[in-house]
Amino acid sequence: MTSPQDTHLTPPRAAAGERPTFRYVAAPDRLAPFVTGPAYRETGSERAASPSTGAYSLAALATWFTWPALSTDLFPAAPWAGLERVRHAPPRPRGHARPGELRDRLEAAVERAIGDREHVAVATSGGLDSAALLAVTARLCRRTGRRLLTVTMDIPDDRGRRPKVVVDRLLDFLGLRCLHLRVGTAPRRWPEPDWCEHGPRFDGFPRLHRGMAELAADAGAQVLLHGSGADQLLEAPGYMAARLAGRGAFGDLAAYLKDAAAGGGPPLRELTAVLAGGLHRGISSALYWPTAWPQRTREPGSALLTEEVHEAACAWERDYRRESARIAAEAGMSWAEALMIHRTFPYDVVVPATELPEAAPFYDPAFAEYALHLPAAARYSSAYESEYLRRKHLVTDLLPDGIGSVLPPYRQRGSRSYARYWRLTRVEPSLAVERGLLRPDWRTRCGDTFEVATASAVELWLRGAEERGAHAAGIGATA
Repeated sequence: MTSPQDTHLTPPRAAAGERPTFRYVAAPDRLAPFVTGPAYRETGSERAASPSTGAYSLAALATWFTWPALSTDLFPAAPWAGLERVRHAPPRPRGHARPGELRDRLEAAVERAIGDREHVAVATSGGLDSAALLAVTARLCRRTGRRLLTVTMDIPDDRGRRPKVVVDRLLDFLGLRCLHLRVGTAPRRWPEPDWCEHGPRFDGFPRLHRGMAELAADAGAQVLLHGSGADQLLEAPGYMAARLAGRGAFGDLAAYLKDAAAGGGPPLRELTAVLAGGLHRGISSALYWPTAWPQRTREPGSALLTEEVHEAACAWERDYRRESARIAAEAGMSWAEALMIHRTFPYDVVVPATELPEAAPFYDPAFAEYALHLPAAARYSSAYESEYLRRKHLVTDLLPDGIGSVLPPYRQRGSRSYARYWRLTRVEPSLAVERGLLRPDWRTRCGDTFEVATASAVELWLRGAEERGAHAAGIGATA
């Protein structure tokens, strides 16, 4: 038997645990790929299983440092030794859904998220997605007699705009007189969110997330709604030139190509996508990854990881790309359809910060299935003045005319606020280093704040797991 204090005596391969894999399985029904609640099975079998605070896998935790996890908020490999996540293969986007049903479909999703609760909070950022969710939720609350409040994480974006000011203006524009709560930018006022058995958290500002949940609950809210998922499901993808041309929407096509060029999407890629449509499915799929994601196919994995787990993380990432390519090739997806799939799937769990229930109606399975099958060309419109609103016209159309003069006409980014938050709240990953997950010189190898945030999240998860009696695979058990 070994103890956590004897980690250095444990062979690194045993401590790392088995190599995690990524694979899609056939969906048992049409909504299964869209269910965010995680399902598990025993590794290498079809037998269902549940997480338990037994042995965790360092090799699995290393997958949190791959680009799918760092860039898409994906809970990658199951952190528990002997378990893997069940991933149901996504369908090909068919384009048969009717855009005119969008508002009613979203309102139905909001109603399912609320259930029989009478007091609803909406997290509002001053951005387009949360504004649309607020407008739809407000309409439902008026119709059903429910109470509504909004809560805003008031972190300035990179252009200095404060969300609370924008949201106050939005409330006036929508004619809403509901309570509006503000979470300030002092993260040390709030504790870390609750520990989650499914793995490290992906909150951009986890303590402020908890602050939103606590303020909402203290004001009487029974559920907190988020606008997550709208980008993935409703924004126009790339590689749409052929679709727009085939539809005869030449005004939209001209604006789309101009936007693509201005946003760093070379027209050559659009031409490559058109030509790839006439190639064999396997060849087209093989060309897609290095063309659509050139940097990500060259990245060898995070430099923060130790040699013992680095290759396992890289192999998992290769599995992810190979499985994604297989699904796209077997379904005969165009590059635009593949891009929609790869930015949306695998669907993943929405983790509350406290005991207050939280939900993202855009991630509602029935709504998400409908949204995925909306026509690709219907996701873009040249009718708006800004590139951001043109790419997200389906979301923009959920709001009253004139919304472009109320909300920022760009995608809000808060990289400076993000960096400041993690300077103030960074957790030293001492346990992750001691267990052999991260290198002792991890800090000098950090490429960006995302890796700092991930190192902190993984460390907090490890501490919480071990406080609950868990141990690394190969540590604390008979070798």
